Amino acid sequence: MRELTELKKKTKILKLNLPTDKRLIFVSDIHGDLETFKKGLEELKFSSDDYLFIIGDIHEKGDETYNLKTLRYVIELSKLPNVYPMAGNCDEVFRFILPDDAKEKFLYYTNIKKHSILNDIAIEQNYPLSMDMDVKDFVNMVQEKYPEFYEFMDSLADVIFINDSIVLVHGGIDDINEIPDYSISMLKYDKFYELSKPQEKLMIVGHYPTRNYRGDISCVNPIFDFKKKIISIDGGNHIVKGGQINFVYIDSLDSMKFSYIYLDHYPKETIKEDVDYDNPSVLVNLTFGDNEVEIIDQDLDFYLIRHLKTNTTMWVHTSFVYQDQKNNKIYAFDASNNFLSVRKGDIVSVVKKANPYSVIKRNGYIGLIDTKHLDED
Repeated sequence: MRELTELKKKTKILKLNLPTDKRLIFVSDIHGDLETFKKGLEELKFSSDDYLFIIGDIHEKGDETYNLKTLRYVIELSKLPNVYPMAGNCDEVFRFILPDDAKEKFLYYTNIKKHSILNDIAIEQNYPLSMDMDVKDFVNMVQEKYPEFYEFMDSLADVIFINDSIVLVHGGIDDINEIPDYSISMLKYDKFYELSKPQEKLMIVGHYPTRNYRGDISCVNPIFDFKKKIISIDGGNHIVKGGQINFVYIDSLDSMKFSYIYLDHYPKETIKEDVDYDNPSVLVNLTFGDNEVEIIDQDLDFYLIRHLKTNTTMWVHTSFVYQDQKNNKIYAFDASNNFLSVRKGDIVSVVKKANPYSVIKRNGYIGLIDTKHLDED
């Protein structure tokens, strides 16, 4: 059994001096979506001539057994000299969910929240999970059978400096001259881009979905703020409705010209005809923490809701609305009053196909469309 004193990881800093004529690829928040991650590398034609940086949250929240598959894949990938995986807060599940004093957190993760690598391990070991299970026995089993996971997590850098010009960290650091001794505050730094002052060096971060920084338009593309010297790349894959994995890259450190591609796991459909909408003058994108609503009406699979803070009405799929059992208030997941205008032949990601509307994404922007404009099943 690992001692509790080992569970508080000291910050690991890696300083690299890389060739300035090589392509650098940055990706974060894979969240167990192995197939989408692989497709992104294939589309970029990732090779030994490139450098790949995985800025945390390798697993957790993925579909059944894929957290485990993704972790194993990244461990193998990290054996290449040009691949640098980093720690994210979700990757710390072995450190903070498995110690003896974290029983309640463990039971919540495995029995209620689910979609954890712990669930994948239980499936692989044919180990039954329940709210009254022997947690200590499960922990002992994991430590005995999966020591390579602990070793890998302990080896991950928390901060990487590239040629003294780019800083990588999963969540964010207020001041790179005062890096915390222990890593967790840097790995889980909600609203970092919003709260942080301008950085001394260009900082690339993940952790917080970029959709959550936008109060008007629902968009999960990277945010490039060169004035503030922050690039936020978390596309909210498996976190927000319409999430994606963003792959940001530069052709070389000499050019410092940033580009990106994105991929997601949603089915694709082709628009049948030009569609134009007149949207309201005020667009509202509901995000977690500011999403209390009331239900006004219903049309087939959609509720008409009113956002209490802005007094804005919008159509939201019924599955995106929930009632908090503790306070009986009603909230909506990732809602928007934006209808997307599209052109005939556009290929869109279908986040939720329903009637009379569907939630779609085009070029990283998420909104509604009348379902009649999609291909017929």
